[in-house]
Amino acid sequence: MLTLWLATLSLVLLLLLLGGVFLHFVRNALHSEDSTRIDPLPEKNQSATTLASDE
Repeated sequence: MLTLWLATLSLVLLLLLLGGVFLHFVRNALHSEDSTRIDPLPEKNQSATTLASDE
């Protein structure tokens, strides 16, 4: 019975470790700062003049 508990505990720890590694690399790959650096949001006064000129 002890062997079954140790196997279950080691499987849970292994899955937690793999999940943590996966989340670490996904977070590093998806930098939210990169989206604003590459394609910045327009300024508010700039978007208002663009909308007014389209009408």
